[in-house]
Amino acid sequence: MKTMIGLRKTVIEKKRLNWSQELLLMLLFTIGLHAANAQSLEDYLQIAAENNPAVKASFAKYSASLERIPQVGTLPDPELSFGFYLKDMATLMGDQKMNFSLMQRLPWFGELQANKDEASLMALASFQEFEAVKYDLFYEVKAAYYQLHLLYHHERIAIENLDLLKSMERLALNKFKGGTPGVNGKMSDVLRVQSKLKEVETLKVQFEDDYNALLVRFNLLLNRPEDAKVNVDTSFLRKELPLNKEVVLDSILKANPNLKKLEAEGAAFQKRGEAAKLEGLPSFGVGLNFMINSPRMPSGSIESEMGYRPGGMGNNMVMPMVSMSLPIYRGKYKAAQKEAAQYRRAADHQKENVRNALKQEWDELYRAIREAERNKKLYEDQVVLLKKTYELMLADYSNAEGSFEELLTVQRQLLDFEMKMAEETVSKLMAIAKLETLMAKGI
Repeated sequence: MKTMIGLRKTVIEKKRLNWSQELLLMLLFTIGLHAANAQSLEDYLQIAAENNPAVKASFAKYSASLERIPQVGTLPDPELSFGFYLKDMATLMGDQKMNFSLMQRLPWFGELQANKDEASLMALASFQEFEAVKYDLFYEVKAAYYQLHLLYHHERIAIENLDLLKSMERLALNKFKGGTPGVNGKMSDVLRVQSKLKEVETLKVQFEDDYNALLVRFNLLLNRPEDAKVNVDTSFLRKELPLNKEVVLDSILKANPNLKKLEAEGAAFQKRGEAAKLEGLPSFGVGLNFMINSPRMPSGSIESEMGYRPGGMGNNMVMPMVSMSLPIYRGKYKAAQKEAAQYRRAADHQKENVRNALKQEWDELYRAIREAERNKKLYEDQVVLLKKTYELMLADYSNAEGSFEELLTVQRQLLDFEMKMAEETVSKLMAIAKLETLMAKGI
């Protein structure tokens, strides 16, 4: 926009200069309203964390894993059995009618705690998986937010360049029609600039379409209506990482949820192996057997063929019981221990692989940040030089000393470099956002 104003000061009459100032004030007023109504990126991240269905699903899985802990940490249900005789059984205590027995199994000491520890560690691994999903979502939201700003910026740049091209079109037409005394213009210059106008207008429409498509994706990440308005607060453009490179790596290796998930799984498999070992030890059972007897009168005589049948008092009987399992088939217990050991070994290897991948990604992201900073500085310098070149070439052309084709080439380069400068800024911000994701740092 500054280029456009500077240009018109040299080649356009005072009336047109006043018109451009009014246009500039309107544009600044619009941008000011845009910024005043803007929501911060942190607000959108909070909305995404609360509403995104993938995050909700992951948290539901974590909540379900917590319910596993009381299932494996309690004693087996007691066993109650009841029996009665179709015909009373004669015993010395009387006629036995029925009996009850109650038995409680007791696993070896520490087996229940080992099972609880394994379930707790698996729940912790599920929580870290939820954290990974959440921080991945934060990165997607940040990336879409930055790209929305980039497309909005590109559209603004395209509009500014359209104004420049229209000014050039008027200048070329005035020269062709003899509006500048002593200087003859060319119709080919008019056609060239009109061709460029069509090209930039098409580019502007493309930016609008891309912005609308990205807006739908952004709103879906927040699980809200696709046409919901998004106001971009550009304060994030000044964002920098407050930590140096080595501190960032140390933070990644300590806080990354994928690493912490594998650590929890490895510890859980260790507890599974301990539980398998304890399961191979004897378990015990304690209980009571209660027999109900009825009185019986004596009958018969010693001399009779059936003999004498003494009477019974009918006292009920209570018999304590103790049982013990004999785990003599050792193959399944040994196999369970080996299975747990192999799972733990696999988790350790996965952890090492993830650590290496994180280190590689960390180094590549810092390289991307440095490259973006270099390119941005280059494009900033190029834009300054091209603006000066453009103004000089435009002044030369207005005095019939320059090439209109070269002027259009410089204008196109200026458009490209202004857009690339913004793209490098966004590339740097996205690399920083990815590092924050690896460090489990969101809002």
